[in-house]
Amino acid sequence: MSPALCLLPTLLLAAAAAAAEPNCPTKCGDVDIPYPFGIGAGCSRSKGFEIFCVNNGTAAVPVLRSAGTRTIPVASLSVSPRPEAKVLLPVAYKCYSPVGRRVGASDGRVDLRPSSVFRISDSRNMFVVLGCNTGAWMNSGDGGGRYNYQYYMGCFTYCAGPESPTDGRCASVGCCRVDIPPGLTDTAVYFEQWPHDGMEHSPCDVAFLADKDGYEFRAADLRMDARRSSMPVWLDWAIREDDDGSALTCAAAKGRAGYACVSANSECVDSMNGPGYFCICKEDFKGNPYKDEGGCTSEEPISMVTSTPLKEAQVMLRCTYYTSPN
Repeated sequence: MSPALCLLPTLLLAAAAAAAEPNCPTKCGDVDIPYPFGIGAGCSRSKGFEIFCVNNGTAAVPVLRSAGTRTIPVASLSVSPRPEAKVLLPVAYKCYSPVGRRVGASDGRVDLRPSSVFRISDSRNMFVVLGCNTGAWMNSGDGGGRYNYQYYMGCFTYCAGPESPTDGRCASVGCCRVDIPPGLTDTAVYFEQWPHDGMEHSPCDVAFLADKDGYEFRAADLRMDARRSSMPVWLDWAIREDDDGSALTCAAAKGRAGYACVSANSECVDSMNGPGYFCICKEDFKGNPYKDEGGCTSEEPISMVTSTPLKEAQVMLRCTYYTSPN
C-alpha cells in the first residue's frame, strides 16, 4: 500500500499542541484553577501553589493549602493581567449583651506564613472597623527594637446615638477605615475595652479587611451577624523563593533552572508586595505566561496570505502521494 504523507500547515500543528492539557483538574466548582496553581500531586508549580478542592456539603469549593490551620475559601485565581487571588477572610468581633457583658469574641486571626507565595494586597484592600464606641487595631509580622510587631494599624468610631451613622459614609461615625502596608501575611485584631451597656443598636465591635472597591458602609452593618460573616479580600502572589530559600528577583531568576516565565512571549516583573517576581505576557499577547505551549498568544487575528487567489473548490490540506521504493 502506498502511504500518504500529508503536509499539515504549521499553524494547525501548533493549535493541536496547545490544546493538549495535562491530566489535572482545571476547575473546582465554578472557579478556574490556572497553572502555576493546581489540584493534586504534580499539578502545581510547587506546594505553595497547590489548591485543595473540598466539598462543603453543597458544592465543591477551592481552599488554600498555605493557610496555616485555618481553611481559606478561594473565590477566584488570576494569572493575567495581575497575579492575584480573591479569598474570603473571617470577620473579627467582640459582642455584648444589653447590660454590657461580653457574650462572644473572635480575633479573626489569619496566618499565610512569610514563606507563602501570598501577600495581602495593600493596593486593593483596607482595614475597616464598625461600632458605636469602638477602637480596634490589627498587628502583623515579627517586630524588632521597641515594638513587638512589624506593623500596627487601626482606628476609632463613635456614635452620638442610633441615628448618627449614615449609609455610604465611613468617617469615624459608626465606621472608620485605614490603608494597610505591603508585606502582610498574618493578621489578628484587638479591641479596646470600652463600655457597651445600652447599645442594642450596635451590639458588636466588628473589624475586617475588605476590598476597597467592594465594600460600602451601611448603618445596618452595625447589627450584622459577625459570627457568620466573612469578607472578600485580595491577595497578591508571586514566585517568592529559590530552592535554597533565597528571595528571587527577575535578575536572579533568569537563566536558572525553574525560571517561571517559560512562554516565548512572556516577560518578568519584580514583585511590589513582598520578595519575588511574576510573569506577564508581552504587549499584544495574552494568555498564561507560565505555560510553554499555548502560553502567551497573539491578540491579532492570523491571516494566511497567498499571491495566487484560491478557488473555492481547493482543498485546505495539501497532500503529496509517493510510491514506496520497497
